[in-house]
Amino acid sequence: MLKIVLDTNVLVSGIIASGYSASILAAVQRQEIKIVTSTHLLEEFSEVIARPHLAQKYPNSAKYAEIFLDFLRAFAILTPGFPLPNPVSTDPDDDFVLACALEQKVDCIVSGDPHLLSLKIFKKIPILTPKEFVERFSIPHKSKS
Repeated sequence: MLKIVLDTNVLVSGIIASGYSASILAAVQRQEIKIVTSTHLLEEFSEVIARPHLAQKYPNSAKYAEIFLDFLRAFAILTPGFPLPNPVSTDPDDDFVLACALEQKVDCIVSGDPHLLSLKIFKKIPILTPKEFVERFSIPHKSKS
């Protein structure tokens, strides 16, 4: 089974919209993919999804996010996500994603963050966009007609 780290932006996108990120979350819920995360990343997701502009634009997002967080707490691999000894990304929050990936030797990181994507690979771990991930690993995806 694939082990991946999903950046917060992919989790948020998967909750609020249909698209590649939602297809990944559906595969996670079918337990076809194992998510690796940390307390820090779960807290970041909770904070971002609760932002007023998202709550206003996507009124059901908090409810769906809480359901998905419960799922992650039950089924994800929780790793410490200790900060890296030397910063890698220009965005310090990105180093928490990289730390999770490294600690669990995941198959890839999925992100929409330009800072992470610009690395392309970290310690032999590919960093892919949601679209690249879905296409590379043949994740079922309903494209808009």
